[in-house]
Amino acid sequence: MKDLPHGLPPAPSRKWHSRRWWDRLGYLRLRSLANPDWPRDMPWPIAWLRRERSTALPADHDLYDKAIAAARGCARTRRLPPPEADRACDRLLEPVDALLTRRQTRHLDAVREALAGQDDPSS
Repeated sequence: MKDLPHGLPPAPSRKWHSRRWWDRLGYLRLRSLANPDWPRDMPWPIAWLRRERSTALPADHDLYDKAIAAARGCARTRRLPPPEADRACDRLLEPVDALLTRRQTRHLDAVREALAGQDDPSS
């Protein structure tokens, strides 16, 4: 399994306890998709990604579509040898990690903007 993208809290970080409420995709990626013991029950994350896509920013729809397609590809790997199945399922992490990187950038921008507003005496 691929590591989390640079800039996200590491897996053992306590930040994930609160972050799971506003970054469910990151929590799913961390706790299920990156878990080698997870049974790869792909209908569940496919349905989950579709629901999240329905409320996502239009700019992110392409990455959700790629993630859903990759999850479908992973679902078809049950008969492949483990190394090949792992590589196919790792393809799901590429668009998910891109989404998480975008989300982290937006989050940090919002935090900086909020902090800058506190410094402005006219706000």
